[in-house]
Amino acid sequence: MLQDLPECADAPPNYSDTSADCPPSQSIPVLPTHDDDDHHHPPPIAPLPAPPFYINSHSLFLKTTDRILDDLRNDPYFLAAGKAGILNQKSIEYAERLASFIKSTTKYKLISIKSSLTYLNIDSTKDLGHDAKLHTFHGIIVPQQQSVQISNEPLYHFTIKIKQPAVLPDVSDSSPKHKFYAFDDTQLVAEDRKDLILDEDFIMDQVGHYSNTEEEYLGKVIIQSMPHLVDSTNLVSENTHTIVRIEVSNPILSYQELKAFEDEEIQVRLTSYLSQITNKYVVDNLRVKVPSTLECLNTLFRVLKGPFDNIDSVYRKTLKPDASPVLKLHLNLRILIDKFFFRETGNDAENLELEPPRFRDFGDLEHICCNYYVRALQEVLYVASIFAPDSKSFFKQTLEIDSHITSIFHAFGELDVSQHWDNWSAQQYNPGFTTLSVTTYYPDNLIIDLYNRMVALDSSCKPAYFDALTFCATSKGGQELQIYASTLKSQGMIGLDELKDGYNKLGFNPAVLKDLSALSDAELISSYKDHILISESKTEKHSYRKALERLGKFRDSASIRKTLDFEPMFDISDAYDTLETSPAVEDDVLITAYQLKAEDSSFYNPAYSRALSTIAQGRKSVLLMNYLDSTVPGYSIDDVNIEDAFNVIGADQYASDTSLIRIFQERVNNETKVNFPRMWKALKVIGDGRKSKLIEGFLSSGIVDSTLLSIDKTPAGLNNIGNTCYLNSLLQYYFVIKPLRELILNFDKALTPEVFESEPNYKIRRIGGRVVGYKETERSYQFMYQLKDLYYNMMHENSRCVTPTKELAYLSFSPIGDEVEFEHPGDFKKSTEREVSGGVISLDDVELADEPMDVVDRSLIDLGPDVEVDSDGDVDISDASTPDVSIGLMSTAGDPSLAVAKISHDQIENAFEIGRQQDVTECISNVLSQVESALDPGMLDKEHEQLDFVKKLFYGKTKQTLVPVDVHTKEERPVGEPRTKIERFLNLIVNIGDNPKDIYDALDTYFTEDLLELDNGEVKRSLTITELPEILQIQIQRVQFDRVRLIPVKSTQPLPFEEKLYMDRYMDTEDEEIIARRKEVFHWRRRIEELNEKKAKLTRKNSYGLTAKATLESTKQFLESETMNQIGILVDSNTIEVIDNQIKKIEKELNSIDFEVRNLEEKISQQFVGFSRIGYSIFAIFIHRGQASYGHYWIYIKDPKTGMFRKYNDEIVSEVGLEEVLNFNESNTATPYYMAFVKDDITDAIEPLKREIVENLVEEVD
Repeated sequence: MLQDLPECADAPPNYSDTSADCPPSQSIPVLPTHDDDDHHHPPPIAPLPAPPFYINSHSLFLKTTDRILDDLRNDPYFLAAGKAGILNQKSIEYAERLASFIKSTTKYKLISIKSSLTYLNIDSTKDLGHDAKLHTFHGIIVPQQQSVQISNEPLYHFTIKIKQPAVLPDVSDSSPKHKFYAFDDTQLVAEDRKDLILDEDFIMDQVGHYSNTEEEYLGKVIIQSMPHLVDSTNLVSENTHTIVRIEVSNPILSYQELKAFEDEEIQVRLTSYLSQITNKYVVDNLRVKVPSTLECLNTLFRVLKGPFDNIDSVYRKTLKPDASPVLKLHLNLRILIDKFFFRETGNDAENLELEPPRFRDFGDLEHICCNYYVRALQEVLYVASIFAPDSKSFFKQTLEIDSHITSIFHAFGELDVSQHWDNWSAQQYNPGFTTLSVTTYYPDNLIIDLYNRMVALDSSCKPAYFDALTFCATSKGGQELQIYASTLKSQGMIGLDELKDGYNKLGFNPAVLKDLSALSDAELISSYKDHILISESKTEKHSYRKALERLGKFRDSASIRKTLDFEPMFDISDAYDTLETSPAVEDDVLITAYQLKAEDSSFYNPAYSRALSTIAQGRKSVLLMNYLDSTVPGYSIDDVNIEDAFNVIGADQYASDTSLIRIFQERVNNETKVNFPRMWKALKVIGDGRKSKLIEGFLSSGIVDSTLLSIDKTPAGLNNIGNTCYLNSLLQYYFVIKPLRELILNFDKALTPEVFESEPNYKIRRIGGRVVGYKETERSYQFMYQLKDLYYNMMHENSRCVTPTKELAYLSFSPIGDEVEFEHPGDFKKSTEREVSGGVISLDDVELADEPMDVVDRSLIDLGPDVEVDSDGDVDISDASTPDVSIGLMSTAGDPSLAVAKISHDQIENAFEIGRQQDVTECISNVLSQVESALDPGMLDKEHEQLDFVKKLFYGKTKQTLVPVDVHTKEERPVGEPRTKIERFLNLIVNIGDNPKDIYDALDTYFTEDLLELDNGEVKRSLTITELPEILQIQIQRVQFDRVRLIPVKSTQPLPFEEKLYMDRYMDTEDEEIIARRKEVFHWRRRIEELNEKKAKLTRKNSYGLTAKATLESTKQFLESETMNQIGILVDSNTIEVIDNQIKKIEKELNSIDFEVRNLEEKISQQFVGFSRIGYSIFAIFIHRGQASYGHYWIYIKDPKTGMFRKYNDEIVSEVGLEEVLNFNESNTATPYYMAFVKDDITDAIEPLKREIVENLVEEVD
């Protein structure tokens, strides 16, 4: 039968006297006590500047009381995970991790332990003098939910020291929450550091010097008793001048040490103890009660409180484990030795005694050891309270746990928040709230204030703070907060995610570049421009712009703002829409539009300057660039130094002003990717450096002042030799066509009857459908020599203008069939001879008055006979061109092979009269016929029409096709082969009387598909182009006959056109898409005809001049008049209603017709947009100003190299702006009547400037 253990096993530990004979006066080594503060405290630290000692802008971060205490209770999450504590971190740095911890693990709580044992209550309030107090609070951070077991969640001790004025200022009205700024230990002033922080270095130095083993032991105890801090922070309140020190330290007892009090470990100790008993004694029926965890903890508690119970005893007390089985059963005695500094005494194992430390031996460091034991006792009490079965338990009677930490809140001066703080939900831990150190119940103005303070402290994290503010605004729903957040966003503030997206969009990966703020504005702008350069869509470009715009606003970057404010828009149509203008308006009108818009916005909206800059660059307008540079606020182009300026232009520093302008024009006109603003700036820098009037004038107007140019830098003008109408324009037109000019200048042939008879083709060849005889050919030779002489003079004479001969005018105007009498040069008297190039002899000048035309322009006639499809060959331009050579004056005297024309004064007068009656096309036909007649008849078609250089250059072919159609559907019927007819054309004719909207609309009418009634049924007639000339000429028929006044009148209706013309839609093709689109247009036009016929019926007037609608309205008005009442006739209201309904029906039908017609016309105008394979560029525009019976003529000619237009107005040749050339205002009577376009692939065939002055060169005026 087991025997029970003695009753003493449950007795409390017995601390026996070490020696009853040891008097108190016995010399026992103790740590020295120091009354001199100089030895106790560290050396004084140089104070910070005069109060206030703590400047907010020097602090580490800002937190509120709620955030501080919540960080304290959640610190274990981070510490247990092996991370740094969060007390001394910015809230923004751990907000996300804290939220994740809260969602995944058990919460912690702060507890403050109060006990009936006074030495365990170490919270205190100390009067520091100078009207200051120090409140010290101690507690433990423990898991909020605890099961009845030893937890593996570590406990942490915390200490809060609050140093504040004895009387706190009343700030309840100004701020409901205190705001604390954090400062590093080194930032604290010496006095505050002394009051708040244990000087471990000083203590270590103090106890590190010893002279015996006792002092060594005491020093070791002190060192190990000091709190092992794992986190701490110092906080200063600007409102209450309170300084707070918070420390978190590790527990005294580790999890492994506490596990020794679990049942399993207790059983191990019991088994060990029983084995020792049975080995030493023979015991029958030994019974042992297994102690509980609570009993074992109780034993530890009693052992640890022993030094406090005996604190005043002069004798040393020891434990005798052999005399107390409870110690061996309840405790692992090593914990007393290793953890609580018990020393083993006694001679042998059986007489082993354990001596605890005596607090009084530590002198003025006694509190360190005492506090160490207090912390251990608090841990034991807390753990034991978990195992206590009921409230009557000793531990629960001894222990009072306060988890509301009410006294701490009171010390902070915030009395009403613990109820909220104690019941925070998971929502409260949203990173947005944590980042701003706010709670759900904070008022809007407090949240705004905290946001602003944090941004002021930590501007680099402004986007993250704004994200937090935005979250608070949306989650709390306060109006003031929402308005504030919206205002910030409108001012350019962006959140962190948006910021990262912006950087990422521009190619800067936030994950790689940790410090995005280190990126310069220049790097961002450069990357943005690179992305814009490779972007394919406007939408994509806008996304890059939006990203840079956000970053620019966030950075408050002047350089980014300037880049965006003056960056061209991505679509020039957006620029015109912004200024509410159109591409048709001139530069000066655009400037006016900009000024009005800018003034309305007080020059605040950069969209208007962007729009103007976009148009300036799109048009490459030097006038607009000059306005932008000199007038628009803030606009500037990157500076270019004088050396770089020449490189930008692409010229050396020795280039003349004229050469620089020419190179500038050619590059701007021909290079698609040229940086126009930089080119303009470079030319301006050079012009300013040289003080060049020529460059200055060009950059301010876009036009070169020809009066400042040397003669060889501008084309020659032609003097007016009388009322020669359009002849000067025509002669200038042919001169600029390089291959034709070279053909004429290189003409050097003589014609004799023998030569004419020896070549069979001379006799049978046809030009323009008619046979050309010897006399006509001879005349044509003279015409060529006259033209050669003129062109030679235009190139080589040292004069700004030359004079055409009247013989040339005569030969140009008089029909080729009019014979001219010729003589050999030797037959002339010397007094009347003048040797000229090519043997041409001119009569004396005949003065003719410049007077109105007596006869008006006749209607245009078709030129040349019909020519059927044949297998004729073509002659390339290169076949007729020869290298440009300088031709000297040649004398033909004595050469019997060359004859010259005898043209009288009357003949010339008659020729001028003919010219006044002709239109330009007749003169062109006459001139070209003579040029062709002077050429050798090398190739003829089957109709004997001569195939030559002129045909290739100016003539095209059209194909007329007739196809039967179904009577009802009007669809083509495949009945045999369609009938076709091929015709040559010199120019296409468009009739302004058809009221075309633009040149395409006019050509559409010319090439329209329509229906014709023939003898064998209805057919569809279509006209297409089978062969295009190198130079496409279009005549605009403006003269109409007024049948009322019986006089011809000129229509000045504008016919808008652009510099490019695409002919794809008019070609004879097998392209199914074009054919299908033509078919759609055919049906749409048919529908328009039907609608117009219907409208004509509805608006047809009766014999009284009234339409049906007007008749009904008059009838209604009469029936409703007083006259009907006066004569006593009553009108039924139904009658009025019927009439009214009929009027509305007509109105509705007319409106419907107009709407459908407009819609169909718009569809027709857009039907072939995008078909741009066959392109022409305009280069010559013949202008007439005046009326049908009088007026003045000139021509605009474009230089393809420079892109500029010149106005050839007789003897004056000047540069003009595009706005003058493309002036489609209805009030403008200077209207185009003939236009010439050159194929895009041979634009170099147009060479307006060809001057080679051979003598008396004039120095250029710069």
